[in-house]
Amino acid sequence: MWEVELFLKVDKKGRITLPSEIRHRLKIKDLVKLRVMEDKLILEPVKNPLHELTLLVIDSEGDIEKDIKFFRKRAEEEIKKIVRKTRE
Repeated sequence: MWEVELFLKVDKKGRITLPSEIRHRLKIKDLVKLRVMEDKLILEPVKNPLHELTLLVIDSEGDIEKDIKFFRKRAEEEIKKIVRKTRE
């Protein structure tokens, strides 16, 4: 188990910067989920569904109609996951 404890400065606009080692290790790109539990903040990496779909395009078989149907289904599944997580 990998565990790190850091003190991070909060700037005047309430922002913090996550160190690059942590961003790389947790594969944080451009989205994180923030939860507040009592007096704690919990940040969790979130995969961007659009980025995931972009990766699928690169592996496309060349059948555009089939790919579009597949991408729509995947996008809907990813959006449903995000909605479910935000309701937890």
